[in-house]
Amino acid sequence: MSQFTVSIKDEFVGSETMSTSYQGGVSLSWKDVCYSIIDPKTNSKRNIIENVSGYVKPGEIMAIMGPSGAGKSSFLDLLAGRKDPKAVSGEILLNGQPGVIKYVSTYVMQDDALMGVLTIRENIQFVGLSSFFADFTESERQARVQAIIEEFGLERVADSKIGTVFVRGVSGGEKRRCAIASQIITLPNIIFLDEPTTGLDSAAAYNVMKSIKAMAQGHGLTVIASIHQPSTETYSLFDKLLLLGRGKTLYFGEREDAIAYFDGLGFACPPYANPADHFLSLVNSDFMRDQSGAEKLIDSFNEAFHESEFKLDVDNQIEKLTEKSEIEDSAMVISSETTKRYARGFFAQTYIIMMRSLKNASRNVLMFWIRVAMYVALAILMGSTWWQVGFEQKNVQDRFSAHFFSVAFLVFMSVAGIPGFLEERLVFQRERANRFYSVGPYVLANTLIAIPFIMIIALSFSIVAYPMIGLHSGMEHATKFVLFLFLALYVAESMVVFISVCIPIFVAALALAAFANGFFMVVEGYFVRRDSIPKGWKWAHYIDYQKYAFEGIIHNDFTDLLFDCEKSNGTCRCDYPSTLESNCQFTGTDVLASFGYTEIVPWKWALALVGLSLFFRFAFYVVLRIRKGHS
Repeated sequence: MSQFTVSIKDEFVGSETMSTSYQGGVSLSWKDVCYSIIDPKTNSKRNIIENVSGYVKPGEIMAIMGPSGAGKSSFLDLLAGRKDPKAVSGEILLNGQPGVIKYVSTYVMQDDALMGVLTIRENIQFVGLSSFFADFTESERQARVQAIIEEFGLERVADSKIGTVFVRGVSGGEKRRCAIASQIITLPNIIFLDEPTTGLDSAAAYNVMKSIKAMAQGHGLTVIASIHQPSTETYSLFDKLLLLGRGKTLYFGEREDAIAYFDGLGFACPPYANPADHFLSLVNSDFMRDQSGAEKLIDSFNEAFHESEFKLDVDNQIEKLTEKSEIEDSAMVISSETTKRYARGFFAQTYIIMMRSLKNASRNVLMFWIRVAMYVALAILMGSTWWQVGFEQKNVQDRFSAHFFSVAFLVFMSVAGIPGFLEERLVFQRERANRFYSVGPYVLANTLIAIPFIMIIALSFSIVAYPMIGLHSGMEHATKFVLFLFLALYVAESMVVFISVCIPIFVAALALAAFANGFFMVVEGYFVRRDSIPKGWKWAHYIDYQKYAFEGIIHNDFTDLLFDCEKSNGTCRCDYPSTLESNCQFTGTDVLASFGYTEIVPWKWALALVGLSLFFRFAFYVVLRIRKGHS
């Protein structure tokens, strides 16, 4: 195997470059590993993984197999450092020595979290830009991207989009290969694969694992995959097999020795049968009527393995890896004190995320464009309904209604962005877990990229509705109208993003966002005047972003307008107290005073909306940080 060197720089702190070289990759070994949880029903300790030992060397692929509930995914997460360390016991070693595994590994989740509107090439390129290829030239990065595309057989569809509900994309197998390729492009020393063949037919599953095996052998990578029921061809690609049953080791060793091992126990594999199916049928206790007998069966397999030469060989191999590391002093020991967390600095991360988010937002119909079309249609409907609303006394309430509906409906439909954000959130979780970027740059990029698209929405509505309704003429008034709509929409967008990250379930997030907007409509001060709002809800009125947008817009529209009072039989009747009553007129300011809108300061109201946007964005950042624990 060739030497693989990784250089990590802190671009903005100016610290020295830390280079770590490994000859032949990194071995992973684990000894007497246990993982337990507290059962919420019984409040007692329950073992999920019990005294599991094993090892995988560079260039090898190990399969973790077992029936449903055997602990495959739990064990994979445990090895990858994704479980609470307090609940884990035993040793997990890198090249025979303790180390921080997340800095030399990548984890490919079962779900293919990819940007559906981006092509296969673009998805892989983003990882290349964000990864430890930061110091490569553009041509070198492109060459690496092309090489990984060819290794995974994706040349034919490299420039095809992954696919969304609106755009037909690549096949499931091609999407799966892209998801794995986008993780492997960084050439991590250790790769964890959670059910890499789920949802694929046997041919696609075989091709995926064949590509991974070629990568492992070609670059000295250590690969561990949980897999449920591989075909015979796919099973033959693995070098080692770990068979689990209820968290216990039923077999660990070379894949090709497993048949002879179980044959020696009296459970011979029938001719022409798939060995993987045979092993799973032996240890699958879910459908056994006698569960106590099933438990005894699992325990008997576990005891047989621990008394076998295979267990002795495992312990010897782990000991040799440790001794070799101590003698040669070539172990790779990586800790959080000596390793930088990210290949790129804060601002570089932000820029890269922004460029991808710009592509995603401009191409993803779900994020903004559905709303643009909807708002234009609404603007036409409103314009034709409130057509040239006029300046008579009877038109005052119509104007108030037009302003209320402009704010209320536009911000209410911000919930249409939830599906697009939830899709992006899955990608963020995967990429953050693999240390492509941290929370801060992601939140900043998301905050900045939303600005031009929210402005497009506000403009698209205003350009149509404003002149059709016949609101206050003049560029200054029209500009202020757009500005307050934009700020209201941006607060609504920020609130929806915050709710979506707190409750990442579409129906629940939709319900909560709709309720929040409905609640703010009630206490806004339009349906119930501010003075009439119960004291218990008065606080909500002052944190209501719709209030500030609505009041800013009516102040902008009514100020300096003149309205005609009603005339009947030569008598003038003004519903609003006015100094111009002798002229049978009243001003827009008189109207605002009559309704109690006497304290509106537009620039302060605009700052209030900016402050509310920053509050929701900061809360968005805090929740993302808490969800992971650290960045």
